[in-house]
Parts: sequence; C-alpha cells; structure tokens
Amino acid sequence: MTHHNDQQPSPMLNPTSSNKRLDMTKNESTSPTRRDHANSQDYYKKGSAEVATESAVTLAKIQHRLRLTKKSERLVLVLVGLPGRGKSFIARKLENFLSWRGSECKVFNVGKYRRQAAAGACAADFFDANNAAASNLRQQAASMALEDLLHWIDDFATTDGETSMRKDRIAIFDATNSTKERRDWVLKECTCNIKRAGKPTGVVFVESICDDKELLHTNLMTKVNNSPDYKGMDPEEAMADLMKRVQKYEDQYETIDDDSLSYIKIFNLSSKVLVNHIYGRMAKSIVPALMAWNIGTRPIFVCRAGQTTSEFDRLHVNSRMARSESLGSNGKAFRNALFGFMKEECLDFMRRRKEVFAPAMNTGTSISGLMNTFTKDAECKGEDWSDGDYVGTDGTTPLPFPCHIMTSTMPRARQTVNWDHYPYQVEMLSNLNPLDKGDFMGMELEEIAQRDPEWYEHLVADPFLTRFPGGECYGDLTSRLESIVVDMEQQVGPVLVVSHVSVIQALVSYFRNSKIEECTGIEIPLNTVLKFTPAKGGGWQETSHRLLPSPCPSEVNLSEVDICSSSGNSESNIYALSPEYRVEKERKSFAAKLSPPIWGDHLKIDPAFAPLRRHNSLDGRNPPKSDRQQSVI
Repeated sequence: MTHHNDQQPSPMLNPTSSNKRLDMTKNESTSPTRRDHANSQDYYKKGSAEVATESAVTLAKIQHRLRLTKKSERLVLVLVGLPGRGKSFIARKLENFLSWRGSECKVFNVGKYRRQAAAGACAADFFDANNAAASNLRQQAASMALEDLLHWIDDFATTDGETSMRKDRIAIFDATNSTKERRDWVLKECTCNIKRAGKPTGVVFVESICDDKELLHTNLMTKVNNSPDYKGMDPEEAMADLMKRVQKYEDQYETIDDDSLSYIKIFNLSSKVLVNHIYGRMAKSIVPALMAWNIGTRPIFVCRAGQTTSEFDRLHVNSRMARSESLGSNGKAFRNALFGFMKEECLDFMRRRKEVFAPAMNTGTSISGLMNTFTKDAECKGEDWSDGDYVGTDGTTPLPFPCHIMTSTMPRARQTVNWDHYPYQVEMLSNLNPLDKGDFMGMELEEIAQRDPEWYEHLVADPFLTRFPGGECYGDLTSRLESIVVDMEQQVGPVLVVSHVSVIQALVSYFRNSKIEECTGIEIPLNTVLKFTPAKGGGWQETSHRLLPSPCPSEVNLSEVDICSSSGNSESNIYALSPEYRVEKERKSFAAKLSPPIWGDHLKIDPAFAPLRRHNSLDGRNPPKSDRQQSVI
C-alpha cells in the first residue's frame, strides 16, 4: 500500500506498519543528536546552501567596490605626511617597483617646484601657515606640480607594432599634503567630471606616520645630509631648522580620517599598515610591496645554477640536455665555492649587525626586524651555541651561517645549494623556473626563424612582449616574479636566489632600476654571484664576485654557451656579398640585441655556422662539434 504526502497508515489496520513505526520511533530517540551534529558540521564547513540574492543592504555595502574596481589606466598616488617621515623613500621605492612590473610611473616632487618658485632653499618661517605670501607661493608650486602630473598622466604615447601594449600610467604626488583642505583640492583636480571628462583617474592616498623617536631621528638625519634644502649647511644648524619646519607643519597637520577615501596608512615604515577601500588591481599590488619594504641592510645574492656537463659527459651526449640533469664536475666545484663565499659574507654581515645593534633594544618598530637573532660568531665552537643560534630544518643541527635560500625547481638549481651535512631550508619555487618557450622548447633562434618566419619577425620587433606559442613572454615572466621580489624585500637577513638566465635578467633589472623592457640584454655570467646591498635612498648597490675562472670549452654548459666563429673568417670574402650573408647578418644583429640569451637554456649561433641539427628529444640540446670555438656567455 502506497501512501502520499503526510498521510500515515493506521497501526490497527496494518500491524507491519505499526512495528516499523515503533522501530522508527525507537531509533529517533537516539539519532537526532547525530543528525544535528552532522548538520552543524556541514554548516560550519560550507555555510548556507541558499542561493545568494541581491538586497538593498548588499548593494549599499558594495558601492565603494563598484566605484573603485572600474578599469582605470590612470592612477595618482598622493603621499601624505610630515617632513622626515620617509615619503620620498616610499616614492622612490614605488616608482622602481611599479615601473619594473610594467607600468609607466613618475614622481612629481612639490619640493622641487617650490625651490624653483622661491629661487632656492627656504627657511623654516617659509612654512608658517600665517605667512600669507609664502602660503601663496607654496600653493602655486603645488598647482604647477599637479598640472604637470595630470598632463603627463594623460599624454599616452602612441603605440606601434602588433605586440605593443598600452601601459598603465601611475603618477606619485610627493608632498606633505598635510591638511584636509589640500587633499580635497588634489582629489577634486584629479577626478572632476568636467575637467577630466573621458579621463577616469583613480586616487589613492598613502600616509606615512612615524611616532618612533629613534627611527624619526634617523630619518631626519638622512634628510639633513641629503636634502637640497640643507646643502652646504652646518649639520646642527640644518637639524635645528628642520625641527622648526616640522613644528610649523605639526601645528596644522590633519591625519586622514575620511573613510570614504581610498587610503593606505604606513606606520613607522611598514611595522603596521592600515588599508581602506583598496579594491583596484593596481592599488592591491602596492600593498604587499609597502608591507615588505624595510630599512634593513641585508644583502641579497643572486647567481645562476651550476653547470651540468663535464668533459666525460660530453663524449656520450647524443641528444639535447634534459631539464632534469644533475650538476657536473664544474657545477659541483661552483657549489663548494658558493658555500665558502656565502659563509664569509653572511658571517661578516652578522658581525657588523651585532656591533651596531644591542639585542636588548626592542623598539616595536621596523628597527626591531634588524635584531640579531643569529648570535653565533665565526670563532664560536659547537658547545658555545646559545638558544638564539641558527639551526637547520631538523631543529637541532647547527648551521654555519644564516641565509634565506630560494631556488627554481630544476634539479641543478637545488643541487647548487645542496651543501652536505647542513640541512638548510630551501624554498623550491616554480616562479623561479626559466622562461617557458612553449612549442619552441629546446629550439634555437635559427630553427625558430625557419619554422615560423612570421612569428620570428614579431620577436625581432619586440623581444620583451612577444609571447612564445603555448609559452611565455618576458612580460609574463615579470608578473610571476612579483611575489619573489616582495619576498626578497621583506627579509631582514641575507638572501640567496639560485635560478637561470632569463629569471635573473628580470630580477637584476629590478635591483638596477633599469628599464624592464631592456632586461634581455643584461649579461648574467656563469660561476658568478651578484650581490645587492640596500642604499639609504631606497636603491641598491651592486657588486659582482666571480667564484671560479671561466670554464674551459670542455666544461661549458652545453645549454648556455656562445658558439663563436674562428678568427679566420672574414666578412670581406665572397660570402659577405651574398644574400644569405645579409640575412645572417640581420640575425647576428638580432642576436647581439638579445645577447646574452633571451632565455636560460638558449644557444646563440654565429652566422658563420649552419643551424645545429637536432636528434629526437624533447628538451636540452646537441653538443657542438669539437672544432668549434666556444666561450661562456
């Protein structure tokens, strides 16, 4: 008998059903607790399964997000803060970082305009709010700077070529902007619907607040020693004038408290960051960088992975080198030399830090990040270690020096820092892998030109933005390295990065503050460590350290060599007059433009030789003939 809906059979008419009903009732006396527990678990794991619907509340709450997530090619970062709070430091770091990640960025410093308008440096009385003439002059300087800023941000250069792309433009308005009235004026000028019709512009305020006396004193001393306002002045006299100027600004200073604005507040140079209404793509990229930057003096070391091919190996190589190959004899020698170099450099750094920093000093600011938690000195024996010593990943093995190590996932990179008996924690990151060449993996420029001449022409026209079919372009590579740069910047101790040519070219471009589009021409030699040390102004100082002499031809990594012509070849022969020569010369010119290679395992071939023939293999390369002269890139 079938029953529908809520109807139940009578127990008197159906004894079987009655028994079932009794059994069910009996089970229900114990099962509800289990069911309720299961339901509560589902709720806390997944939440409500009810389909979300629009409501007046949700629409009201997302109005700022709707307004601020519109795509905008123009963004103005307005710095806010009293003198000596690190605004110019932040401006320089932002300009470098944003330019490196592919945007056009420029700093407009109102102080420069003010010095031009006032015909030189200005005394502290010039910044008195009651000085009407000076106030008008300061406003005039700010107006000129903002006018130039808006003109620049609207003046997009025309782009030529199919591979070119229109960049975002980010302008940084570097001034105190210490009053609500001044900030409202800047916001209105940048976003006025009438003046700025058809030119949508986002505005984000970045306020630097410093209430740490020791850090503030350091910042003020830096300003006294480097600002054009105090050039040639006695340091004590300059400091007195600066303190008087700061007092003038403090009398009228108003911190940002309007939560309808988009703003980022940085306390004591990134010890704390407060973010409000930051939804835009570009603005969100800025926040991790602001949190990472610190005033520590830690060194960053960058080098290529060790070589994989030895003399013995070359005699037996009949196909392309696999990406999974291990270090050869020369690579192992570099690994050992790298260990000795890093030990000396890192211990020297920790000694100097220990001399200038007392571990008992804890300011609660970014300076505390400089605390020497690695107390081992070079002369310490194993039994002299204290609780603060640096230990390996096993939690017990003492390590000879502290270092944050990052490598690619290529075995040769990991093995370059595989130092026996020392369990260093190594971050193997796919972000540090070489440029992905997609369908052209393992092929050389000569072969690519023959296989796809049309694509090759695009590569010649724009080697930075031309994407390999099924792979990456250098612009893509830079995007995936953004998190690596932030990770390196946020460290307070020594850092070592072991990667490959294309990756290191992009990273070196960041540290040198050079045009990222030109990174394909940066030379990254083998067996060499590049050391980058922070400068006070926010930049980096670079030194190069060759750990091993140039390898002989038999020890050259076949994946990263330059095939050179012999000295007997001359362009004055008949070959130089042929059409083939002109084509080869054009290719040679292109190779020079991209020299060293445009990707880590790329072979550059001199036009005096025919393209190398490949055996059936998915990766790596064939060895060159023994009669060809070789040299390291």
